[in-house]
Amino acid sequence: MIHLFMIGKRIKVLSDLQKWIPEIFRGAILFLALAVPAQLTHAVSAPTKITIHVPSKSLSVMPYYFGMDKGFFSSEQVEPQLVVMAPPTAIAALVAGELDFSTTLGAATSAIMRGLPLKRVFYVQAEPSHALVAQPEIKSVKELNGKILAVTAMTDAVGMSAALILKANGLDTSRVTLLATQTTDNAYKSLVTRRVAATLMAPPYTEELQAKGYQRLAEAKNYAPLSFIGLVASTESLKKNPQKAQGLIAALHRTLVYMHNPANRNEVVQYIAGYHKIDLALAKKAFASQMLSYSKDGTKPRGAVAREIEIYRETLKIAKPFTPDDLEDMSLLKKVQNRAAAPAR
Repeated sequence: MIHLFMIGKRIKVLSDLQKWIPEIFRGAILFLALAVPAQLTHAVSAPTKITIHVPSKSLSVMPYYFGMDKGFFSSEQVEPQLVVMAPPTAIAALVAGELDFSTTLGAATSAIMRGLPLKRVFYVQAEPSHALVAQPEIKSVKELNGKILAVTAMTDAVGMSAALILKANGLDTSRVTLLATQTTDNAYKSLVTRRVAATLMAPPYTEELQAKGYQRLAEAKNYAPLSFIGLVASTESLKKNPQKAQGLIAALHRTLVYMHNPANRNEVVQYIAGYHKIDLALAKKAFASQMLSYSKDGTKPRGAVAREIEIYRETLKIAKPFTPDDLEDMSLLKKVQNRAAAPAR
């Protein structure tokens, strides 16, 4: 009886296992069905890393850093990798495909007019925010005669602005030595170590130097409407992968709209103070100065671009005529603007 009972019990266990095994497999299959797509979704949604040249960490390029910290770029599935280098070097790297984008519009414009396949696709600045800053004892632009003036490069917006300021103040540019320092940081160091008599600086460096007694001699925007910071791409990359550029443009557009909103003023000022490790009063001054130059929507008036073209043609001695369409491709920005303006569904 005991033997028969054990056999019967084993049969029952086997019968129960036969019922449970399909359930176990079904559970495992369901788990895999849920887990695998989740892993695939994570892989697909990982932001695309994009290498972008910046000439400095001044407030001119601050929207890139601010937008990253606010998550505006990641929401567009792009992750900027910002690299500081000299503008001419960056443009060469961009054309060679070693960089994805550059923010320096001035050096890019010189390159475009010399036949290189690049396009401006976004304006962070609608006008310059740079100022000519000199040693404490120099009280006027004319006193720079026979002295050294630091610029990042001769044919970028900084170098050209310096030459135009000198010329407008009656100075023979051959009597002032323009020293190409490659980066803003180098120009700043050259001024504070008295290697040069003056340089062009953007906020908050201008305000910092003024607070230390340096002289603010001239505003670049009063002499030439040159473009300094924005977004530049090669025409080949725009054709091959426009999604990259559109993601960056969408994030930058959202950043500028956010920064221009008066409700966000205190947040932006606090960010500037932390970003540059300066006191709040100085951050407020820098904010007020810089915000005047930021584009509100990523564009720049065509009349200002046309005037800019003539300045470059004259400076570079280029006979060929150019129009804003030769410099720009704003088609992706228009798509972003239309999407932003569309009512939410």
